[in-house]
Amino acid sequence: MKKTVVWAICTAIFMGLVVWTSSRLVPFSYTEYSFFIGLGVSIVLFFFSSSGGVFSRAATMDASEAVWKVQKVEKSKVNVGGVFYGTVLYTGISLILMIALYF
Repeated sequence: MKKTVVWAICTAIFMGLVVWTSSRLVPFSYTEYSFFIGLGVSIVLFFFSSSGGVFSRAATMDASEAVWKVQKVEKSKVNVGGVFYGTVLYTGISLILMIALYF
């Protein structure tokens, strides 16, 4: 198996255990919130593993205005790995379980 697949599976299992343990310590339903927690973590990881997005362009424009020199704009690119894929895997599985539970 590739390293990315192993990281994805380990991350999904780890996230499941952390969210389940948290649901036992703090009174909230695991099945109701697991999808939304996974979705939130996936979005945050995607946001912080990308470069050249809206905030980078805004910072470049502010720097250009401050020094009166045109700055080169970066192209948008995302460097995702096994941890991101693991959070997406966890989110997908929790979505399927949530749908199966309610329908």
